[in-house]
Amino acid sequence: MLAATVLGSLCKEEELRVKVLLGGCIPPLLALLRSKSAESQTAAAKTIYAVSQGGIRDHVGSKIFSTENVVPVLWEQLKISLKNESLVDGLLTGALKNLSKNTEGFWSATVQCGGVDILIKLVSSGQTNTLANTCYLLGSLMMEDSSVCSKVLSGETTKQLLKLLGPGNETSIRAEAAGALKFLSAQSKEARRQIANSNGIPSLINATIAPSKEFMQGESAQALQENAMCALANISGGLSYVISSLGESLESCSSPAQIADTLGALASALMIYDTNAESISASNPVDIEKTLLKQFKPKVPFLVQERIIEALASLYGNPVLCKTLADSDAKRLLVGLITMAATEVQDDLTKSLFALCKKDCDLWQALQGREGVQLLISLLGLSSEQQQECAVALLALLSKENDESKWAITAAGGIPPLVQILETGSSKAKEDSATILGNLCNHSEDIRACVQSADAVPALLWLLKNGSDNGKEIASKTLNHLIHKSDTGTISQLSALLTSDQPESKVYVLDALKSLLSVAPLNDILHEGSAANDAVETMIKILSSPKEETQATSATALAGLFHCRKDLRETHIAVKTLWSVMKLLDMQSNKILTGASCCLAAVFLSIKENKEVAAIGRDALNPLVSLANSSVIEVAEQATRALANLFLDQELSLQVPFEEILFRVTRVLREGTIDGRTHAAAAIARLLQCRTINQPLSDTVNRSGSVLALAGLLEAANGEAAATSEVLDALVLLSRSKASSGHTKAPWAILAENPHTILPLVSCIADAAASLQDKAIEVVSRLCSDLHDVVGGLVSETPGCMSSITRRIIGSNILKVKVG
Repeated sequence: MLAATVLGSLCKEEELRVKVLLGGCIPPLLALLRSKSAESQTAAAKTIYAVSQGGIRDHVGSKIFSTENVVPVLWEQLKISLKNESLVDGLLTGALKNLSKNTEGFWSATVQCGGVDILIKLVSSGQTNTLANTCYLLGSLMMEDSSVCSKVLSGETTKQLLKLLGPGNETSIRAEAAGALKFLSAQSKEARRQIANSNGIPSLINATIAPSKEFMQGESAQALQENAMCALANISGGLSYVISSLGESLESCSSPAQIADTLGALASALMIYDTNAESISASNPVDIEKTLLKQFKPKVPFLVQERIIEALASLYGNPVLCKTLADSDAKRLLVGLITMAATEVQDDLTKSLFALCKKDCDLWQALQGREGVQLLISLLGLSSEQQQECAVALLALLSKENDESKWAITAAGGIPPLVQILETGSSKAKEDSATILGNLCNHSEDIRACVQSADAVPALLWLLKNGSDNGKEIASKTLNHLIHKSDTGTISQLSALLTSDQPESKVYVLDALKSLLSVAPLNDILHEGSAANDAVETMIKILSSPKEETQATSATALAGLFHCRKDLRETHIAVKTLWSVMKLLDMQSNKILTGASCCLAAVFLSIKENKEVAAIGRDALNPLVSLANSSVIEVAEQATRALANLFLDQELSLQVPFEEILFRVTRVLREGTIDGRTHAAAAIARLLQCRTINQPLSDTVNRSGSVLALAGLLEAANGEAAATSEVLDALVLLSRSKASSGHTKAPWAILAENPHTILPLVSCIADAAASLQDKAIEVVSRLCSDLHDVVGGLVSETPGCMSSITRRIIGSNILKVKVG
C-alpha cells in the first residue's frame, strides 16, 4: 500500500509517470484494488488515476492499459463499490474518464461490462465526488453509441441531469451534466421531446446565463454556458432559431430581470455561433444588432444595460457574425471600453457606439472628432492593461482611416503616452502604438519631427528585436517612416542585430537597415569603419549565412538598396556585392535564387556606367539564361529581370542565342506578374534592338508567340507607363520588319489576324504620353494596310483618338509619326 502511494506521488511529473507505467505497476495495482482493505483500495485507485493522466498522446499507456484489461477491472470494482457508496468511486470514475480519451476498445469494453447501467445508477445516486466524471462518461458514451440513449430515456436520468444544472451543484458537475444533455439531444429525437416536456428549456436557459449571473470564471463556467446553449439549439432546431426566438421574446418580457436573463442567454448563443450553426440556418447580424440597440431605452436598469453590452460584445467578437457588420472592429473595441470604463465615461462611449451603428457615420464622427481623441488619450495613462489595449487599438483604427485624427492625436499630447506604451505596454498595445506612430510620421514632416523628438527609436528597436512577427514588421515600417536622415546610432544597433542570435529572423531588421542606408550619404557608406560601411559589409557578409531565409532576405534588401541608389551601383561596393551574389546562383533554394537574381538585376541597371559590373555580367549571363527556364515562375521572372538589365549592354545581348532566350522570356511574358512581364517585354525589345529582323528571326518570333503575349501585357497594363513603354518599344521594332514573304509571315501580322489586340494600341494613341503616342501611331499605321476598315473604325470610335493624332501630326518632329 505504501509503495502504491509512493508511485502515485511520482506520477506528478510526466517523465516519472511514464517510467512508473513501464515498470510493470499495473498488475499489482489491480490486485491491490481488488483487496478487501478500504485503505489499500483507495491507495491503488489514487495511483491508477495518477498513472492514467497521460492524455490522448499517451500511446504507450494506451497499449499497456488495453493489454492489462484495466477497463473491465475498473468497471467491475465500481459495480461492487456502488453498494457501499465508497470514496473510491470518484477516483475510479476519474481514472475511467482519463482512459476513455486514449485506450483502445474502451467503449466496447464499457458496454460489455454493464457500464451504461452503472453510470445511470451513479447519476441517480447523487454522489458529489462522482457526478462530474459520470456525466462526462455518459455523454461521451452516447456520442459513441446512440443506442445507449434509449436506456437513458427509459428512466429518470434525463430529469436528474436537468436537476444537476441547478445552482446547488458544483460548476464542474453542472457543466458535465449540460454536456450529457447536449450529446443526448444531438442523438435522439425522443430525447429532445423529453427534455422539452420536463421543463428543460428554462433550465437550459438559466444554465447559459448562470456564469454571468453567478460571477463564475474558468473553463467549467465556459463549458456550462456552451454545453447548455448547444443542448438548447439541438432541442429548438438550431442556434439561429434560438437567437431569433430570444430576440423576439425580448418584446414580451414583463420585468427587467426577465429582460436581463433573456439578454444573457442571447449573449451566450452569440458567443458560440459558428460556421456549423450558419450552415444549418444563418442568422442576420444586422437584425440582431438592431434588436439589441432597441433595448437601450431611457432609464434602463443597470443590470439590463450590462447584459445588452455583454450581448453586443458577443456579437462583435464573433468571427462569423462580425464579417457582415460595418465597423465591427471599432464597435468591438468601443464595447470593450464601455465594460471597463468609469460611469462618467461610459455614457459618452455608449453614445459613440450608437452613432457608429448609423450607416452615415464613421468612427471619427462617432467619437465627435477631437473630443473623442482626447478621451481615448486620457485612457492611455492610468487605466488597466485591457482598457489601454482597447483605447490604443481604437486610436490605431482612427489614424488609419482619418487624416484629421493624426493632427488631433498630436495636438492632444498623444505622442508621449504612445511612446510610453511602446516601452511598457502589452505586446498588442506596443504593436498598435507603433502602428499609430508610423501613421503619424507618414502623414506630416512636422508630426514626424515630434515623434522623433519623443525618442521612440529605442523602443521600436526593442520591438524589432523581441516582438512577434507582426510586431517586427510594424516596427520596421515605422522606423522607415520615422528616420529620414542617416542615423549612425540606429544603423549600428541594426547591424548588431544582424549578427546576434535575436531576432532569429532578420527579415525586418534588413528591411529597416535598407531604408536607413537608402538615405545615408555616399561618403559615409564608402568610408571604411563608419557605421554605414559596416552595415553594408555585414549585409554582404551574411549572404553566406547558413540560414536560407537570411541569405535570401539579405540579397533582396541589397537589391532594394542598389535599385534606389544609382551612385552606390557605380562603386566598388556594387562589384563586391556581385561577386558574393554570384555564388548564390548555384544554390538549390528557390528563395535564394529569386533574391540573388533580384539583386543582380538592381546592380545591372548601371552596367553601362560601371565596367567592372559589365565584366562580371558576362559570367552571370549563362546562369541567368538557365534560371530563366526555371519551372518556378518567381525564379524565372527575377532571372528575366536581371537579363533585361544585362541587355542594356548590347555586346552582352548579342552573346545570347536568340531563339533559346526568346522562348524562355516569352513564358514569363505570359505567366508572370505585371512587373515581371514588363521586364520580359524590355528584354525582348533590347534583344531586337541590336539585331536585324530578317526572315529566320521573324520565324522564331512567330513560333514563340511573343507578339500576342506583348499585346496581352499591353491590355493588362491598362495604361501603366512602364509596361506600356516596354511593349511599344518591342512592337515598334517588329513593325519595322518587312512584309510577309514566302512561308514566313511578318511578326506584326498576327495582330491583324486578332483584331481585338488592336484596341489597346488605339487607346494608347488617345490617352498615353506624347512619346508613347508616337510609338503606338507607328505600330497602328503598319496595320492599316491589312485592316484599314477595322483600324479606321476603332480610331474614329475611341474618344480622344482623332484629336491626339491631329496634335501629333502638328507637334511631332518625327517624319514616321507624321506620315503614320
